[in-house]
Amino acid sequence: MRTFTYRLQQKLEEVFLVEPNNLGFSIVTTLYHRLTGFLKTMPFIFVIPISFIAAIILYIIFGSLLVKLVSLLQYGF
Repeated sequence: MRTFTYRLQQKLEEVFLVEPNNLGFSIVTTLYHRLTGFLKTMPFIFVIPISFIAAIILYIIFGSLLVKLVSLLQYGF
């Protein structure tokens, strides 16, 4: 009878058998690996400024309608 630890060990070995991503083109694959490697180590360098700029642009475009929408979504969830 297989124990829980044995089954867990088998699943962990399956995880390490996953091949690295290959996007078909070597240039695109290299760019993807560099970008995702950087985002895995320091994601907030890009995430916070981009989200802040997007929020400002959306506020400039939609104005108070955006504030009402966000309030509705906030109280809805």
